[in-house]
Amino acid sequence: MRTVDERAAESVVPFRWGRALITRRLNRVHDLNFLIADRVEDAGAADLDAEAERIQGGAGLSHRRVNVDDREAAERLSLDFRQLAYKSERFVIMAHRRRPDQEVDTAAVREVDWALMRPAREREIESQPWGVDPVTVQQILAKHQLTAQGTRTRYFAALADGGVASSCELRSEGDTAQVETVETLPEFRRRGLSRAVIGAALRAAAGFEFVFLVTDADDWPQQFYRRLGFEPVGIESRFLQRLDG
Repeated sequence: MRTVDERAAESVVPFRWGRALITRRLNRVHDLNFLIADRVEDAGAADLDAEAERIQGGAGLSHRRVNVDDREAAERLSLDFRQLAYKSERFVIMAHRRRPDQEVDTAAVREVDWALMRPAREREIESQPWGVDPVTVQQILAKHQLTAQGTRTRYFAALADGGVASSCELRSEGDTAQVETVETLPEFRRRGLSRAVIGAALRAAAGFEFVFLVTDADDWPQQFYRRLGFEPVGIESRFLQRLDG
């Protein structure tokens, strides 16, 4: 994950407790502009907030975000970050460990290119709370393209009326693969299409030693992914402060 993040960033700025990724061109994309704090034994939330202010503030960003990769450290810092007006975000890293609870028919799934994927991806982003801003939407789409340029990325989709109804990505690096951005447009949900596109991606990833995905720790999809054979193996902790309301 960090290799993919760093490769897409314009610059990597070292600081005492880790490194910061900065991409001014896509300044509204949080996933290209954040601090990675992975040496935090002697750091407090105020220390990391000060570094976020120095580095991200200096880059003119309208948010502050600190990723703390050590779970125990994140728990130690959580309350202090909250008192500094940061929102705590937790994501579950889930590895594919076993067969799904039922066989999946992937006959309707095709591997497609970004040009076919883009309209559905744009529509999905626009449906999110942050999608009301057209600039943010275009920056997030640009981020997807930037990531794909630096990391081998394949797109699997179920089609309807010539367009993408459901899709996911498969990113790979060395002996590791990541299933990412699983999306189904609202009118096509509850038809088993997410199962199908993930199933196709998993078949394509059969030769990789470690296959994983990341999902919100406080949302229902992790239960869905369990049924597909994924099991929790770690937590990604983020602390986010937005300055633009």
